[in-house]
Amino acid sequence: MTETPPKRATIAAVARRAGVSPSAVSHVFNGRPNVSAATAERIRQAADELNWRPNYASRKVSGRGGRSLGLVIARASDTFGRDPFFMRLLAGLTQPLADIGWSLSLTLVAVDDEARVYREWWAEQRVDAFLLVDARTNDPRLDLVGQLGAPAVVLGAPVDAAVPAVTVRDDAAFAAVLTHLTELGHRRVARINDAPGLAHTQARDRRFAAAAAECGVEPSYAVWDATATDPVADLLGRIGDVTAIIVDSEVIAAEIVAHAPELGVSVPGQLSVVAWEDSWVSTLVRPRLTALDAPVEESARTAVALLERLVRGEDVTSQTVGGRQLMVRESTSAAPAPDHPCPGCDARAS
Repeated sequence: MTETPPKRATIAAVARRAGVSPSAVSHVFNGRPNVSAATAERIRQAADELNWRPNYASRKVSGRGGRSLGLVIARASDTFGRDPFFMRLLAGLTQPLADIGWSLSLTLVAVDDEARVYREWWAEQRVDAFLLVDARTNDPRLDLVGQLGAPAVVLGAPVDAAVPAVTVRDDAAFAAVLTHLTELGHRRVARINDAPGLAHTQARDRRFAAAAAECGVEPSYAVWDATATDPVADLLGRIGDVTAIIVDSEVIAAEIVAHAPELGVSVPGQLSVVAWEDSWVSTLVRPRLTALDAPVEESARTAVALLERLVRGEDVTSQTVGGRQLMVRESTSAAPAPDHPCPGCDARAS
């Protein structure tokens, strides 16, 4: 004889167990503030005991929203999986979203498919709001979310006053790095990026130039070419006589540290390397990477808080979170003597 599966608990059953009205249960799970903390805790405990949660599918059908944050990332799955920043971001989003009862809708798309996904998700009421990452110059998503009327927050450099942003306080970051390097005797420093089209890349270039002028450093710039036969050799062959580099990605910085000695360039003896981002990757290579630790988790919490307020219909403004902290490790040391061959010369000779 087939066993009859137990019926799902109802909101009425939760209300009876907690000794409240069904409307009080609804208020708690909708985040309304008109229920006392003690009563809300009793309701949540009753819901846990009965394994009950609101039927969000019916909420979507009724037009009351999906209580979900949309995160659409225009990157290939392999590059996404290798970027520690996104792993930290997803981890940072998990708790604040859980605290307000939201889920995360995440997808990886080609740039050409971005607009379609935003339109579909919003029209189908899959999400309540969007978090925009990798903001580009003249980013079409900013106009799109405005046309859709979708609440949105940019993570990174603010690029449109109509869309609030959460920005890391980076004003002093380059000054901290360049002060560290000049104290070690470095006067020629290059900034290396792998995404010249992103808004934050251009903002960093400007801050780097300003900090270099203040610190008496001769700045230069180079773009990482992942398509080169040997990207590290290609980069070292293009940076000339610099004695230190600041690399946007710690993954790329780690690749440089690991491969440069095979090309005849000692790190940090001939070339000091600093990573703009910090993660577990920084300590996997030897020498370990000097890096800037960004408040990724704080950025995620702040973004979620802004998005929740936007969904409630409140006005919000862009927010700035705490600055990066310089983590000095073994990939930076005293600049080489003036008569020592430059990294670019060694790389070209190999």
